[in-house]
This record gives sequence, structure tokens and C-alpha cells, in this order.
Amino acid sequence: MTSSPDLASLYQMLAKESRPILPSGEQRAILGCGYVGKAVAKAWRHQGHELWGTTTRHERLNELAEIVDSPVVFDSTDSRTSLEFTSNLDGILASFAPSKNSQVDISQYRETFLGGLELLIEALKRRISESPLQLVHLSSCGVYGNRQGALTNETDAIDARHPVNQVLARAEEMIQSVRSEKINVCVLRLGGIYGPGRDIPGMLLSAAGGIVQRNGQNVSCWIHLDDIVRGVNFAFEHNLNEVYNLVDDTQYTGQELTDRLCEQAGLPLAKWLTVDTSDRVLNSRVSNAKLKQLGFTLTQPSMVD
Repeated sequence: MTSSPDLASLYQMLAKESRPILPSGEQRAILGCGYVGKAVAKAWRHQGHELWGTTTRHERLNELAEIVDSPVVFDSTDSRTSLEFTSNLDGILASFAPSKNSQVDISQYRETFLGGLELLIEALKRRISESPLQLVHLSSCGVYGNRQGALTNETDAIDARHPVNQVLARAEEMIQSVRSEKINVCVLRLGGIYGPGRDIPGMLLSAAGGIVQRNGQNVSCWIHLDDIVRGVNFAFEHNLNEVYNLVDDTQYTGQELTDRLCEQAGLPLAKWLTVDTSDRVLNSRVSNAKLKQLGFTLTQPSMVD
């Protein structure tokens, strides 16, 4: 009597039966199929790539099987899980992110980013395939910290004083340590993400006529989900091998941004504070010129203009 397949194997089998792999498709993995990872998976599946995708929760396997061929439960805090399946792939997107909580848990950041990357690096060190590998790691422009609103590009020093920025900076160092003749490593530093389900303009408009309890003189940076997907694809298509800022053209302070949104909507202006209420501050006019110089274009250059 043969034993029945486990859930992951069953979902994988059903997914492969429902969709043929195109001859031109590559074998790729998305490590962390959250908000961004799911969007990339849908785009890659449409392109015909054979996909692996990870989640930390068994109950999400069924959902994940609808957009990847091989759903995998991976928890960097669980010694029983591994990333050995990445050893023969053509491309990997590292899109690790801690569970969404109201407050940042620095220990969770370390476990998710550094623990996950440690296991990925260990797997890649044992990689036996001689074929090239494109690796893209999603980081954050938050690492630049408070530069008093100065124009900021990829050559500027990052702020590693805050514990979260220390983790993000260390993660970038770790992933770039595997760069070699056979492995390209691209780090994309993302701005604040908006898009379906993350209506940042709507959230800001809800403050019309009221007070925002944050420093409105700080300059943040933003990027639409669609342009993150396009930026990831661009990195794979052009074999990018450096660090790039992936942000839109918006370089407003919080006060300027809400003023423009409210004016466009015919609503009373919101008033922001003029002092910082958090110890982790991004106040930098982050430049996207480096990526644009390679030919990358934005479909959503700004949430207001």
C-alpha cells in the first residue's frame, strides 16, 4: 500500500498538471511570498517560469499553490527546514520580511532577514550547478536614515546606528558575499510601498483637516507595487550585479505631499508636527538616477503629479 503524498507535494503536482511550462521558462524561486513576492510570482508565472515559493505558514500552502509550482514551508527559526531546493535554480528573489506587526520587533528582524540569508548562503555554497545564477535581494531605502533631506544615491553612506538599519545593512553585506563569476547579486533598495491594498494616498487624505503625529519636514521615498515587479524583472533581464535605489520620482516632505493630495481633492490641508516622534527616521531625497540610466522607466512616477 502506497502512502499518500504530503500537502506540499500534492499542491505541487496539481499546479504542474494545470499549467505547462514554456520552453523558454527558467527555474526560479521567491523566498518570501508576501505582498511583493506574490505580485512577482504572478508576473513570472505568466512569463512561463517554473517557480518555487516559500511561506512560513502551512495554512498558506493551498493559496501559494495557485501562483507557484512548488510551494514550500520555510521558517528560518526552524532547524527542520532548509533551502536546499535552490541549488540548481536559474534565479532567486530574496523577499524576506517579518510578520506585519504594529511595532517593530528587532529580534524578529534578525531572525527573518539574517537567519533566512544565512541558510540561503549555506545552500548556495553547496551549489553544484555550473549555470549562471541571478540573485536579487529586496532591501530598504530606510538604511539611509536622516540625511537632513539631502539628495542621496547608492554611493552615500548608510546609517547603521539604528538596530533595524544595522540588520538591513548586515543583510546586504551577507547577500553580496556570494557574488562570483557564476552568481550575480543585485540589491534593490525600495521606497515605501503603495498599491492595491496599500492605499497610501487615501490614508494621507484621511488626515485632511486634522493633525498627523509625525514630523512633516522629513522627506520620504515611495514606490508603487507595479514598479517593484517591473524593477525586479529589469534586474533579471539585464543581469544586474550592484546596488540600486528602486523609488519613484516623489521627493516631497510629508507636509508637501499631503498638501498636494488635499489640494487635488479639494479638501482642507492636514497639519503635521515639526519634531520627530520616532527614533528611526528617513529624511533623504533618494535618487533613482542610477537605475534610470540603464533604461528603466516608471509606470507610476508619483502618487500626486
